[in-house]
Amino acid sequence: MSGLANQLESYPWHRALWTSLTRDRTGLVHALLLNGQLGLGKSTFATQLSTMLLCENPNQHSHACGSCKSCRLVSAGTHPDLKRVEPVEEGRVITVDQTRALVEFMTMRPHIAQRKVVILTPAESMNINAANSLLKILEEPPLGNIFILVSHQPAKLPATIRSRCSQIEFKLPPRHDGIDWLQTQKVSVADAAVLLGLAGGAPLRALEMDQTGVIGQREQLLVDLEALRAGTADVVACAARWQKIGAEFSLAWLQRLVADMVKIDMIPQPESFLANHDLACRLQVLGEGLDLKQLYGFADAVSQARDLLASPVDNLLLLEDILIRWFRVPRKITLPTE
Repeated sequence: MSGLANQLESYPWHRALWTSLTRDRTGLVHALLLNGQLGLGKSTFATQLSTMLLCENPNQHSHACGSCKSCRLVSAGTHPDLKRVEPVEEGRVITVDQTRALVEFMTMRPHIAQRKVVILTPAESMNINAANSLLKILEEPPLGNIFILVSHQPAKLPATIRSRCSQIEFKLPPRHDGIDWLQTQKVSVADAAVLLGLAGGAPLRALEMDQTGVIGQREQLLVDLEALRAGTADVVACAARWQKIGAEFSLAWLQRLVADMVKIDMIPQPESFLANHDLACRLQVLGEGLDLKQLYGFADAVSQARDLLASPVDNLLLLEDILIRWFRVPRKITLPTE
């Protein structure tokens, strides 16, 4: 079995979708929109599909052979009939110049394969001019060429783009399947359950969190919040630790932790609604007695601080300010009973 087929086997939640989509290779539609939550392997699926479409000798299971000239060129990133379009820089848009170059690429005859294939990801990063320039050729690609669009947020795509594509939805695997798969990646059972919850059920996102030490970093943030409220920690030292972990990461998780404290205060049985359900008891103790209105105000301050990170602000001072605000969130005023 080729390396690409092995990749497919490593994501078992792809198997049924792959079989359904590739059952009739000759009848594959000209424009596919692979959509679903981040962390489900849609880009890997798109790469496998494009490789199979360009392969000279796909096997009976519709996997690329991995050894023909086309497969070797794809593996090397030099196949002349495959083009991958994505933002030049992470977080930026796909520009109209990129899509115009793409249109030119698609109107030329294939060099060595029977067709040309384009992977465009993430599709929602196209600005409106880029999307509009793609409409005509997306509707009728020349010479049997195929577009594969990948989107984590398809609702952000113009309706005119979505209507020209056959939508392939990637769904979350059952929770027990996600945990089983994470265990095959050397993640412990206990951590797998926690990480899958933090990742919204997406196994690849959960694996990334494991590899970057998210559980340990989140624990450090919570310990600091608890110590600050108890008056046993120093704001400056905590802020320095948070800056080392990463200002954006720290503020993003602080936002989630505070949101969970609000839910615990407002919802009778909140566990199923919590992003950090494994920390429910500690968060209940931490938020117990805090003025809910003031906690909302603090959550707004954290959100504003995250926005400020995009400006030339001193991250350490910003974190210190947020932690001082946390320390000062007042408790509810309890009126004496007569």
